[in-house]
Amino acid sequence: MGIATVLSYPFTTVAVTYLVYLLSLVVYRLYFHPLAKFPGPKYAAISRWHEFYYEVVKKGQFTFKVQELHKQYGPIVRIVPDEVHIQDSQFYETLYTKAGRVDKYDWMAGRFGCDTSVFTTGSDELHRIRRGALNPLFSRARIVDLQTIIREKIDILVSRLREFQQNDRVLAINHAFMALTGDVVMEYCFSLTYDHLKLPNFEKTLHEPFMAASISGHLSLQCPWVPKMLFALPESILVKIEPLYALVFRMQADFRSQINAMKEGKMDDKLAKSTHPTVFQELISGPLPASEKQTLRLQDEAQLVVAAGVTTTGWALSTATYYITTNPTVLKALRNELETAIPDPKAPLSWTDLERLPYLTGCVREAVRMSYAVTTRNPRLFNKELVYDKWVIPARTPVSMTIVDVNDDEAIFPSPQEFRPERWINPPKTPDGSSLERYFVGFGKGSRSCLGINLAHAELYMTLAAVFRNFSFELYETDLSDVKLAHDFFLPSPKLDSKGVRVKVLAN
Repeated sequence: MGIATVLSYPFTTVAVTYLVYLLSLVVYRLYFHPLAKFPGPKYAAISRWHEFYYEVVKKGQFTFKVQELHKQYGPIVRIVPDEVHIQDSQFYETLYTKAGRVDKYDWMAGRFGCDTSVFTTGSDELHRIRRGALNPLFSRARIVDLQTIIREKIDILVSRLREFQQNDRVLAINHAFMALTGDVVMEYCFSLTYDHLKLPNFEKTLHEPFMAASISGHLSLQCPWVPKMLFALPESILVKIEPLYALVFRMQADFRSQINAMKEGKMDDKLAKSTHPTVFQELISGPLPASEKQTLRLQDEAQLVVAAGVTTTGWALSTATYYITTNPTVLKALRNELETAIPDPKAPLSWTDLERLPYLTGCVREAVRMSYAVTTRNPRLFNKELVYDKWVIPARTPVSMTIVDVNDDEAIFPSPQEFRPERWINPPKTPDGSSLERYFVGFGKGSRSCLGINLAHAELYMTLAAVFRNFSFELYETDLSDVKLAHDFFLPSPKLDSKGVRVKVLAN
């Protein structure tokens, strides 16, 4: 017997053992797993490779694949070995509100490289601690007090739009809106601003690194070792290997620097002169346990809080601008309401006053609905069995639904792809007569709903009022494909080669 033959035995044994393990796993998942009898394709029961294919290779297409599976298998589908997805708008409130406090799916936490943020926290108990510290900082009363800052930033935006109008320059208005929301949330979180609103073409905003984190997030979930390996590299090398991760790397370093400066007292003078409280200074000086105030933990929190303040609201404003501009009837109705409510277009805007305008409210609701906010499914884990129709879902099974499915449900929103502000007026009802507000899910529902809903609403009302009271727009080489959902990167994305919502700014 040769040496090579002897040496090959251990490798052969390992290979055979691993093959037996894989075959046993396949048999278990197909026939003995607690979800074995749930509807769905066999390949979804066996592994996550199809999810990898649609998310990473096909670039954010799994959400659409799941919709196809529902057409084939019905309203409940086993989409991966350990998770079921439900497509039934009537059940959304049950899953996310009536069920009370539940855990999130830890597997989904690694998407953005900020595993300890309030958004990605799996445990309900730990989430209560983290969310409890943030809730007062984003309360309605706190955001009402923040209106001065929002007005200041909107005034800069209006001034910049006038420059584009006077110079007859083409504007990618989605960049302008991202600059606005970024400058607002950074001012509130850190008492500083990057002044992205003052850049000549709004060519740099916080949306770019956040979108990079979202695009790379699918790979981070499927192959969690990839971002860990890349982030261990020097930035100079990372930039060359993966520019998307480099943007995230720089953003995280910047947040870390600001948090350390606050902790070391280097910003005390500036903070003392600030006209408003600062989110992260209050977290640092507040009652959170010391473990929750570690710099890297707060860096994770900053990444998610700032991202939520920039991207979803900025995209909702962009979506609204496209649809209002392309629909003369909607534009006229909105303008008539704004001209009556705001005789002087230069008058300071009040969020609480603007909320009383029914048509503007309809535009805000439609902007949130049609921009989707978050396009990826959102799993929950229950400590007890969950019943859906004839199916009894075992405890601790990840159960998910997707905002897109509710927002595009024709039974709730007839002609869902049409921007119809009037569907939210007098009083808003579904075709079967129930309250439409029940299905307003763009900010989520329950104890884990969007933290920044009040800030988002204030910015949406005040910005749409200021912009459409002062200007009209003419689309420039822009069509529906520049706002229509084409890729799910957790954040919604239109076609990848879109140049944005480009407009010519016209006088009102």
